[in-house]
Amino acid sequence: MKKNILLVLFLGFSFLLFASEPANGLKQFAREKVINQIHNVQSPYINDNYIVFTADKSARFVGIAFDYENFRIIHPFSRLPIYEADDDPVDSVLFYISEFPKELDSISYRLVIDGLWTTDPTNPLKVYDPKTNAQLSVIKITNKAPDTTEKKPSGTVSFIYYGSRGQEIRLAGSFNNWDSYMYYMKEVSPGKYQLDLPLPRGVHYYNFYNGINVLIDKNNPERGYTRDGKVVSKIIVE
Repeated sequence: MKKNILLVLFLGFSFLLFASEPANGLKQFAREKVINQIHNVQSPYINDNYIVFTADKSARFVGIAFDYENFRIIHPFSRLPIYEADDDPVDSVLFYISEFPKELDSISYRLVIDGLWTTDPTNPLKVYDPKTNAQLSVIKITNKAPDTTEKKPSGTVSFIYYGSRGQEIRLAGSFNNWDSYMYYMKEVSPGKYQLDLPLPRGVHYYNFYNGINVLIDKNNPERGYTRDGKVVSKIIVE
């Protein structure tokens, strides 16, 4: 998909503005679920692994830039129509939803509204940043969703299982001919087991194992079926 690129010059800084591209598969399903729960303009909030930002519909353009990207990328808001019960649009709200680095406890950001940089009018929490000599809006990340099995930017897949402490949890799938004694997961925190594996592009099926018990990944709604009709978890590496 082509990206629309707009060069924005402001206060001596250059920014590249990239139009958002829709995610695929499980990520697209998660995004749509979050978007469907937006109904009005409000302070930014955490929903699952996303931060939801909203802005008043009267603005012609709203963009957002984050500290963890050094404010060098402006992400444009989208317009979401609000419908009545008979499916007629009666209102709209501007919104942007963002995944965020999971290791962060807070995020600072600025908005550009119709060409002017500003703090977020919906967010009362602000801080002065001496590096940019500007006021920044801040959101505290306090209710993160638990980690789930996902593909990492490094090209590996991080498999996550939650259970009781002190178990011996194993992983097997179509990527190792379902050998359930090849990969043992590490208990990285009490009851959280993790294993990172490099996997090629394509569709992969897997399950967790505890003794002779087969365990479906409950935090991954994507499912598949083996030739003998057994349910397995599925992940797509793109």
